[in-house]
Formats: sequence, structure tokens, C-alpha cells
Amino acid sequence: MATGSKQRLPAPRDTLIEAGLMGLALLPTLVSFYISLVTGDGHWFQRSGALMVLFSVGVEYHRKHLMSCQYLSLSETTEGVSTRMARIIIRFWRAVPFACYFAIVVGTLIWSYGDLLFA
Repeated sequence: MATGSKQRLPAPRDTLIEAGLMGLALLPTLVSFYISLVTGDGHWFQRSGALMVLFSVGVEYHRKHLMSCQYLSLSETTEGVSTRMARIIIRFWRAVPFACYFAIVVGTLIWSYGDLLFA
């Protein structure tokens, strides 16, 4: 990630896209869990597992696309960005794959067995 003495960061747009997709992976699951609790129908929660997997795969696809087109993901240098903010952004980008793979596994389990929690 380093070029000379400057370290490059992903563009703010890319960070927002990744965070938005991760939010879309979690939000329907939480809402449908609540709906399934209230109604007693587990199929709402079970179907949300498919959405969780879909959006998590979307995050990973976006990430792989950025890695193949580095000029898009490395458009902003650390000039004008505080060191603390740069560390937060770098930590976020390093954690994304782990959160993504975890969400894919959990989403698959919800998709296949989520209705059994409410049986």
C-alpha cells in the first residue's frame, strides 16, 4: 500500500459503498428476526439469510474489483487526512474480508436453518 513515503487510502466513495453493502447485509436480517419473533413465522428470518449472503458477496465482489483496478481504490493519499483517521480507514479495510466471510457463513446457516428457531 505504500508508494514512497506516502500511504494511499481507498476513496471515500469506496468506503461508503462497502459500509452500505455491509449495512444492507445486516439490516434485513435484524428486521426480519424481529418480525419473525412477533409473528412466530420463521420463514421471514430464513429468507433474510439469502439477502445477507447476496449483499456479503456484493461486498467481496466490489473489493476484488477495486483490487484489480487499483487506480480506483488508491485515489486519495494521506495528505490532508489525519493520522488517526488514516489508521481507522486502514483498519476498516483490513477487517472487511473477515466480516464478509463471517456474514456469508452466518447468512448461509440462517438461509438453511433459520426457520427452525421459531418452530
